[in-house]
Amino acid sequence: MTGTLEQLAPDLWIVEGPIVDFYTCAYPTRMVIVRLANGDLWAWSPIAVDDDLAAQVNALGPVRHLVAPNKIHHLFLPQWIARWPDASLWGPQTLIDKRSDLSFDGVLSDGAPDDWAGQIDQYHLTNSSFLDEVEFVHLPSRTVILTDMSENFSEAFLRQHWKWWQRPIARLWKIVEGWGYAPLEVRLTFRDRASARAKIERMLASQPERVIMAHGEIARSNGAAYLRQAFGWLLT
Repeated sequence: MTGTLEQLAPDLWIVEGPIVDFYTCAYPTRMVIVRLANGDLWAWSPIAVDDDLAAQVNALGPVRHLVAPNKIHHLFLPQWIARWPDASLWGPQTLIDKRSDLSFDGVLSDGAPDDWAGQIDQYHLTNSSFLDEVEFVHLPSRTVILTDMSENFSEAFLRQHWKWWQRPIARLWKIVEGWGYAPLEVRLTFRDRASARAKIERMLASQPERVIMAHGEIARSNGAAYLRQAFGWLLT
């Protein structure tokens, strides 16, 4: 059973999905839905969808864009394509190459396509050989949308869902509240940091009020401070 849409800002909603297993660790899932100025819905990192969630989404407007931000967040795309076959499917080239069974309509990279330009900015971090990712900024609400470049697990979640020996690893990797870092394998394979710093600084220039990530606790206020902390390993 999926969750209920929660509105965080005008024309911006989140919904929590089921917990999934990722390399033996429990990961919560979360998606974002943005209603664009023309009424179309932009669905980021789609989670598992059932009839109840589909009805909630349809009440907001027509789903026009299915957005997969990296090569990992693709598991539930077929469910959304089946329910909204007329929606355009977007992803970075690494995902398009990985999911040759899916028909993508556009490639995500630096710079937003005309479909949402001026409403959602996007920045492609290609610096890690382990994982590239497209980050987004919803300009009207000043909301930064990250995926795996920041993981922000609470101690309560770790105690409930992670094994005793896994919890120290999360703390050591700083993918917990108070840090919100990217996973270690991303940081260790990160190159040309100057180019990435420039993109983070541009995101900071939007004066973000909040930061949403796929896994962990949302920064519902003081978004700029959170972003600086989460990318402290890169900005310093």
